[in-house]
Amino acid sequence: MKPSWVFYARVLFVFYAASAFSGPVESAGPQVEPTPIQTISSPGALSAVEENVTLSPHGDDRHYTNGLKLAYTTGSLTENSLWNAPVRWLGESTFLFDPPSRETDDRLEWTIVGQSFFTPENHRASNPSLNDRPYAGWLYTGLDFVQDSNARQLTSLEFLGGVVGSWALGRQVQNNVHALLGEQLARGWNHQLSNEFGFTASWERKWRFNHELGNGYSWEIIPDAGGTAGNVLTYAEAGFLVRWGRGLKADWGPEMVRPGYSGTSYFSGDRAGVKFGWDFFLGSQGRAVAHNIFLDGNTLQNSRSVAKEPVVADVIFGAELFSKLGFRFGFSLVARTPEFKSQRGIDSFGSFDGSYAF
Repeated sequence: MKPSWVFYARVLFVFYAASAFSGPVESAGPQVEPTPIQTISSPGALSAVEENVTLSPHGDDRHYTNGLKLAYTTGSLTENSLWNAPVRWLGESTFLFDPPSRETDDRLEWTIVGQSFFTPENHRASNPSLNDRPYAGWLYTGLDFVQDSNARQLTSLEFLGGVVGSWALGRQVQNNVHALLGEQLARGWNHQLSNEFGFTASWERKWRFNHELGNGYSWEIIPDAGGTAGNVLTYAEAGFLVRWGRGLKADWGPEMVRPGYSGTSYFSGDRAGVKFGWDFFLGSQGRAVAHNIFLDGNTLQNSRSVAKEPVVADVIFGAELFSKLGFRFGFSLVARTPEFKSQRGIDSFGSFDGSYAF
């Protein structure tokens, strides 16, 4: 029997634990009790995100059709942890991270598997219109270095790698699900983008401006800015999220799939301040798009393509429910402005995200 993704998650957790708890070599001379770097204690967590047009009451089965992400996030990393070395180095030599301190909480998120696929509007045509976006799939994995600075600032540096094209299994997933549900199959997958190895590197920073209302209640504004570069996606982003609820400092809003509102799996029950928390949120994110392989077509091969819009914006609203022990569940509705010149109307989709700490 082949190992499952749970097995690999456990292996990663063992390596993390071994590096996180390995102490520095002691030197000769008087022994001084070291000052602890981390004040946050949190277990690792498995998280999942599912985005689909059918989860929106006004969503049409077109364009961004489905996105899935399964991930494992470590607990708080110690300063001398092997997994924390990039954050430690970048924090000391660049502006990308803060140097590890008693106020920082560093995590590593491993995207075990992620998949997104995109289709034109007309699924019945075996030869889709050249004025509509092409069929495309994106299957990937990656690592995201995440740093929370005393619940006031969140920084993320993510690297994703995978494949675009038939190897991404978009046709198989979509048509097998449609067959299971008794729905019509999408007939134009023979014209999808060609196979191409893809990668993205993303850096993002969020800031929290929280206003306490008493008894664990508060409201806050979370602006964000960042960018993504790679042969799959290249864009600059800026946005904000407004939240109201209880225990807001436990996380930073919903976790979502790129390209979209850039959420995160970060969660700290210690910072919730309450046993059970919840919130409602409303926000938006704009992206100045330089490259989108799902619209521009393959990088080094001839393929179908459409003229993209240089600026795309999302509006998002939804709610979350979570416990101090590490359970989290959220639902979001997203409306997205047209992504290419010949697109008719906006798109909308729904997103479920959940995680469980262990």
